[in-house]
Amino acid sequence: MKERKRRGNSRYYLYFSLCLAGVIALGIGSWYALRHLPALEVKSISLEGNSAVPDSLILKQCQAYIGMNLFKVPKKSIKTDLTKISRIKSLKVKRQLLSTIKISITERSGILYVKSFEGNLYPVDQEAVVMERYSPVYREDIPIYSSYFKDSQLKPGVRLTKPDLSRILTMHLRIMQEAPEYLPLISEYYMIDNTINIIDARYGTRIIPGETDIANQLRRYQFVQDNGNIARRSVVDLRFDNQVVVKAGNK
Repeated sequence: MKERKRRGNSRYYLYFSLCLAGVIALGIGSWYALRHLPALEVKSISLEGNSAVPDSLILKQCQAYIGMNLFKVPKKSIKTDLTKISRIKSLKVKRQLLSTIKISITERSGILYVKSFEGNLYPVDQEAVVMERYSPVYREDIPIYSSYFKDSQLKPGVRLTKPDLSRILTMHLRIMQEAPEYLPLISEYYMIDNTINIIDARYGTRIIPGETDIANQLRRYQFVQDNGNIARRSVVDLRFDNQVVVKAGNK
């Protein structure tokens, strides 16, 4: 009895091994067929999420994949190539049957223009990374920071590390988070005597913000500006508790 049982088990293992080998062979054959079917050759590339980076630039980078089998397309290589573009922060690549590569892009957003010593404007993101401009027209409506950076230092993809710029970016991000309704008020940032100065886009007033309670500071300034008699190009110091101190423009 024991010998028969052993022989039965051996037969079962044999059948199982043959079935497993058949499934593996079928899988390998199917995968081989998919990777060689003419119907699965890439005919189009679909893009979404890019507004600053032109479609033409991305499609040019991906031109080599047109005509390649969809399952042979190296997604990792696409990501590596496209993230070299300074405006692209991250992306996802998907294969869509029968013949499309879909690329979903997350771009870096410009929050500040850095004005070079030569007078040119370069958009930077919240991490102070310089971004490429693809048009002679300044499309982003964001404040300007006048700096002593030279054009040669402001290359796309470079992260700027000067303390003054870091302080101004920190202030601007705080305003974006705590008082976003006042962003249209800001046209420029300056550093004067190691102090941040904000230029009011409407009146040319120079505002010196404090380190705390940014939203209430700006509300007080707005109230005084709308109801008071602040001369244009005055200096408004908001560093004092519950006060709006107005000074002449040359102070």
